[in-house]
Amino acid sequence: MNKRFRVLLAATLAFGLTACGPSLAKKKDQADIHYRLGEVHLRDRNLADALKELTRAIELNPNDASYHNALGIAYYLREMTQEAHKSFDKAISLDPKFSDAHVNKSAVYLYERKWDKAIEESRVAVKNIFYRTPELAYNKIGWAYYNKGDYNNAIENYRRAVQANYKYDLAHYNMGLALEKTDRLKEAIESYKSAVAVSPAYLDAYFNLGMALAKSKDKAGAQKAFEKVIEIAPTSDKGQSAREYIKLIN
Repeated sequence: MNKRFRVLLAATLAFGLTACGPSLAKKKDQADIHYRLGEVHLRDRNLADALKELTRAIELNPNDASYHNALGIAYYLREMTQEAHKSFDKAISLDPKFSDAHVNKSAVYLYERKWDKAIEESRVAVKNIFYRTPELAYNKIGWAYYNKGDYNNAIENYRRAVQANYKYDLAHYNMGLALEKTDRLKEAIESYKSAVAVSPAYLDAYFNLGMALAKSKDKAGAQKAFEKVIEIAPTSDKGQSAREYIKLIN
């Protein structure tokens, strides 16, 4: 290879790298803009625009697992479960340790009432020691077991959820439901109390707390819980039911 050809080849390669490099970077930047817009639309439940922006992001940069995960969420919220599974599967293929995608796929299985598959996906998520929100996975495992009628395993996983994040109100509430199923009323009351301590406007938890206290013959405690339900949502169905229960216990 003569010197002139080597120089020409080097110049051509340099031009190619210069031409392609900024173009690729520009595409990634554009993809990120569409992704962020998609996330905003997802938070606002503007699902049509979310799907549009996230699809465009993937067209520009198809190898980002986060984009496929977000698109899967948008499909799931639109109840397009097959498309949601495909998006989560793509995210997982790009990043097998992407625990959020496994948990989101678990949520779709819960919606489809495929309890064992939901448990399997969430278990994969918690195997990742770097997963930042394992409480979400444990709660989904608990909900799957609850629906299978395996209340003891449900309770165990709800306990793991609140151990991972004590402020996770839904896990406290769900544990109360499971404890009631096993006739552990006092423990259920404590779980409902934990839920409302974490989230003082948790309507369902206050209502269930009132019911559980009424069952345990604590009329004063039940009335306070029902009064809180009325305070939070006076015109709701639960607010009306709370008024009726107050009449019954007095």
